[in-house]
Amino acid sequence: MGQEVLDAFWKSNDRIYNENTLLYHRLARACGLPDCAFWLLYTLRSEEAPLTQTQLSEQLSLPKQTVNSALKKLVEEGVLRLEAADGNLKNKRVCLTEAGETFLRRTVDRVFGVESAAAARLTEEERSALVALSQKLLDAFRAETEAFLQTAAIGD
Repeated sequence: MGQEVLDAFWKSNDRIYNENTLLYHRLARACGLPDCAFWLLYTLRSEEAPLTQTQLSEQLSLPKQTVNSALKKLVEEGVLRLEAADGNLKNKRVCLTEAGETFLRRTVDRVFGVESAAAARLTEEERSALVALSQKLLDAFRAETEAFLQTAAIGD
């Protein structure tokens, strides 16, 4: 396979990724949220259980400081509350308040509806193939990235 074909593939893949990111940005704004706050609430709702600040940071691949700043604002707004996790005062569990539950029903839950409606436009076979191929590409990219990081320093 020629490099031009691979370059065209990545250009198309990047365009799709960036457009998807833009759509979620627009949804976050429609919910009245900055992107990070949106993804925190989205993740909490999709997990259907409280997570710790560390777990949120890891799942979202965001720095702890970024997550903590967004959490602080959501706590101040009364959407979330923090509780000590297993008696550990340093690692806090993030929980929705009653006002937060109401807010998520008006916002994030509706975004889940948008996602479901979009996914319903694909057949079961198409959805399965999309997930399988996306995972296969991610696994290959992870392997190539790890090999690269083992052998080269960027900028050398």
